[in-house]
Amino acid sequence: MLTQAASALALFAPVVVHDANETSPLTGVNSTAPAVYARAVPAKAGGEWLQYWLYYAYQDQDRGFVRTGRHEGDWELAQYRVVDDRLVEAVYAQHSGAERCGAAEVELRENRPVVYAAHGSHASYLHAGTRDRMWPDPNDEADGRGRVTIAPVVEITRTSPPWMTDPEPWGNSRASRLVPIEQDSPPGPYFQPTRWDAETFAANARPCQADCNTVGECDTPEKALSDGAIALLGLALWIAVRRFRSSKQPR
Repeated sequence: MLTQAASALALFAPVVVHDANETSPLTGVNSTAPAVYARAVPAKAGGEWLQYWLYYAYQDQDRGFVRTGRHEGDWELAQYRVVDDRLVEAVYAQHSGAERCGAAEVELRENRPVVYAAHGSHASYLHAGTRDRMWPDPNDEADGRGRVTIAPVVEITRTSPPWMTDPEPWGNSRASRLVPIEQDSPPGPYFQPTRWDAETFAANARPCQADCNTVGECDTPEKALSDGAIALLGLALWIAVRRFRSSKQPR
């Protein structure tokens, strides 16, 4: 018989919908069969946080025109707060951050919440679409036209299964000294403390932007930063020209 926690974890296990161009879809630990790795913890606001850790064998999204983002192993996370078997809110991991939305923004398939995984990066989104990101990071493409995966749930704890105790990175990728922003393979779920702590993960997430699913729709901060960078570059060039002309004046 399933425990109450195991029953809830099975009930809300997400449907993972890949981008049409995804080459490294959801998989399992030590297996090619996909799985979601789940745990339930009490939520301070009531109910429980249900965490679903998603493992992908490779992250092949580049940053700009150089290979500075690829790495073996990729752990992502979708987290839901549930009260009396009712979905209240969701927190989806997206690169180094996360997005927190109310239940109304969560799409359902077969009564399960949906995670749209972005091509290459596997960042998790609530709706299909394209998300703007700051240069040199490419936009996230999550068109929802790829493989649809409903994977079995494997319950995890700090010490179970045994691989949960391994502190080593999940892959052989290491940051390059020549390209400092190259990424290491990630550690396992427990060794990502700001995600493993469900309350911290939720508190650090940005407000919901689930409707920002087309290029240019919600990129005001990006445009402001770009305009500022252009203005600074123009100022620097103007100063350089003034100094050059001054150096040519007879003394």
